[in-house]
Order: sequence, then structure tokens, then C-alpha cells
Amino acid sequence: MLTTIQIIALIQGVFLLIVLFAKKDNYKRLNFWLLFVTIASLLLHIIGDDDFNLIQPEANWYFFHSPLIITLFYLLIRYHNSNNNTFQIKDLLLFIPYFIYVILQSFENTPGIKNNAVFVISEGIITTIMLFYLSFIILDIKKNKKEQWMLFFIVPYFIVYLVDSVPYYFTGEHDAIPFLESYGIIGLSALLLYIILFKLVVSPKTVLPNRELKKYKTSSLNEHKVHTYIKEFLRLMDEEKLFMDNSITVNQVAKRMGIPRQHLSEILNIHIKSNFQDFINKRRVEEFVTYLQNDKYANYTIMGIANEVGFKSKSSFNTTFKKIHGITPSQYKKSLTSPS
Repeated sequence: MLTTIQIIALIQGVFLLIVLFAKKDNYKRLNFWLLFVTIASLLLHIIGDDDFNLIQPEANWYFFHSPLIITLFYLLIRYHNSNNNTFQIKDLLLFIPYFIYVILQSFENTPGIKNNAVFVISEGIITTIMLFYLSFIILDIKKNKKEQWMLFFIVPYFIVYLVDSVPYYFTGEHDAIPFLESYGIIGLSALLLYIILFKLVVSPKTVLPNRELKKYKTSSLNEHKVHTYIKEFLRLMDEEKLFMDNSITVNQVAKRMGIPRQHLSEILNIHIKSNFQDFINKRRVEEFVTYLQNDKYANYTIMGIANEVGFKSKSSFNTTFKKIHGITPSQYKKSLTSPS
């Protein structure tokens, strides 16, 4: 029975990897590779189970056991629910428990090692960390209300892993409950592969986020440059108030920053989530509100203050102000003097 499940999962898994790879350009690169590697690891675990290895009878492919799969799922969910498109090198530290697990497994058959206190304590720490990762995944999915379908796999996986791992500290064996790890995790994994295939057909965005703004897909900007450019752009706006120049253009700002216009447009559209003119006008409106409450400008007309902060056109000023505040500049000024 288990062999049949393994063969079905193998067919599903290979087909899923082929489909994903064929459409990889449609998805965010980091999210795609995290899912791809997670599925590949899951597939290798399914066919390389130490009790029912399809390729090498009696072989223990401990490189693809639960600590690797859980860690990859942890990263997959974390990055899926964030706007970070670059893998953080520090996240490699999350694999330390997995590497320790691999080292322990390589010595597992050494006489007397299973009764060694360091071995048992290390196994206990790894199990605790894996349970923490799984708990985080469940809570993060529920909090962000994304990938809810993933809970049909993660929650039972958490239970199987917990029930399979805890008895080890009393029996010294991972298969204290016969075949639980094999039948339970392999069966759940086969189900997950089927669900992902189904989701890719009916609702692909719930599996992987689409790549944004393809016109920037050949960008040479890395995370450090993005951070530096955003900081400099905001400095020019906050400290030098370039937006108050009523003739300022995106080309002029890019030249002032010493970067190509394309890079500044990318920074604005993708990372600041605004185009140049909308950003400039929003800053002008914010400055207008500040000036309006300054006694120095008490005798200025509304349009006089608007001109001071960079607006040339009355219609543009009124439209922008109403879009941001929901009322006209005159109504806003009146609300400041009205008794509360």
C-alpha cells in the first residue's frame, strides 16, 4: 500500500516540478526557488524513506528527513508573507539544527551513542526547534490569512512529528509507534503535492506571488543599492525639500542623486509604491498643511501658500488636496478655525 502511495507521489511531484519550472518566469524568483527546493526535498523524503526506500532498500536518506523539510517550509512561509525579494544570508543560521541532525544521524549506529547524554539532549533541542518552526508557520498563516489551505498539511504534520518524536526519549527509537512516520508523513506529503497541483490550476496566486512590473526584470539594483537610493531620495525631500521647486522633474532628481532615471523610477514604483508626480504632490500638500498652521503665513491666500510649497496650477492643487484629505483646501482651512 505504501509503495503505491510513494509511486503516485513520485509521479505527482515530478510533474509538479516540471510545471513550476516551465512557469518560473511568472513568479517572484525567491519564492519560486524556495517552493521548488521544498517540494524536491519532500519528494526525496517520500521515495527515500529509511523503512521503505524505493531506490535503495534499507537505505536511510536522513539528509531529507523532517528537519530539512520543516526548515524550508518555515522560510517559504516567512518570505511569502513579507515583501522581501532577496534572501537574507543570516537566514542560513536557521539550518544549523538540520546540520547538527545530519551529523547525529551519521553516528546513530555507533555502539552506545544513542544512550549518550549529549546525543539525547541534542536530539531534544532539535525536536524543540522544529516544533517551534512548525508552530510559527501555523500562527503566521492564521495571522496573515494567506495559504490557509496549507494548514491541511502543516497541522497534521505537526501532530505526526510530535507523536513520533516524543516517544523517542522513552524508547530510544523513532518508530516507537510502528510506521507512523512512514505512513503518516508520506501520506500527508502525497496529499500536499496533489493540493499544490490543484491550486496551481484553479488559483495560482495562492501558491506563489506573481513577479511584479516586468519592465524592471533586468534591473541591476541589489538590496544595498535600493536601501541607499531610498535613503538619499527621502533626504533630498525631507531636508532639502526639492518638491518645493515647482519645475522639478524626475530627471533632475535622478541627476542630483547621480543615478540613471530608470533606477529612480524603479525605486519609486516598486519600493516606494508611487510615481514621481504623485509623491511630489503629496509632499507639497503635507507642507501646505504645515504652512497653513504657521502664523507667518496667516495673511497669505490659500493659493499663495500653495504656490509657496510648489504648486503652479490651482486645479492640480485642489484635485490633489481633495484626493488626500477628502475635502477642499477652503473647507480644511475653515475646519482649523471652527470651534471643536
